[in-house]
Amino acid sequence: MNEKDPKKPTDEEIQRLIEQLKKNRSGKNTAISFGFLLHRNYVVHMTFSLIINFLISAVVIGLAIGVKAPLIEMDIIGYILAIILLTLIENFVKILLFKYFMRILILSMGLLSVLTQIIILYLIDVIVTTGFHFPGVEQLIIFSFIFSGLRFVLSVYLRRWLYTKKIKFLEGR
Repeated sequence: MNEKDPKKPTDEEIQRLIEQLKKNRSGKNTAISFGFLLHRNYVVHMTFSLIINFLISAVVIGLAIGVKAPLIEMDIIGYILAIILLTLIENFVKILLFKYFMRILILSMGLLSVLTQIIILYLIDVIVTTGFHFPGVEQLIIFSFIFSGLRFVLSVYLRRWLYTKKIKFLEGR
């Protein structure tokens, strides 16, 4: 009865429109994901961020100790607290930056993110009074640049792995 009405779309047209909407929606999610998020599910993203921050910070600290130029004075409790705070504060601030200053972030080619991270790490140094301290501004800046670079590389590989493998149990739906 609806098939003869020329104003109403056919079932095939509706199917095509639904597929088009799905393609547009997934393209937008992928763009957002590649800009900041490691995963579409925010809890999974935060878990990955925390693990990556612990891993990369340990690598940077270990490399610095290996070349006999320690960047941080710390103990294990201060370190754990600082990395958890870094992950939480940085994710919150980056969401705000991506929402309100996306164009500036793109034009700065990541330098605004590193500057933001330097400020956050300085604040964490002030907040965590015992067990986590940068001896000088130079160490803070060196740590931030190396940390950001290595984290960027690892994050790109993680995103590539997640989105090319299409792992069913990790899909955030």
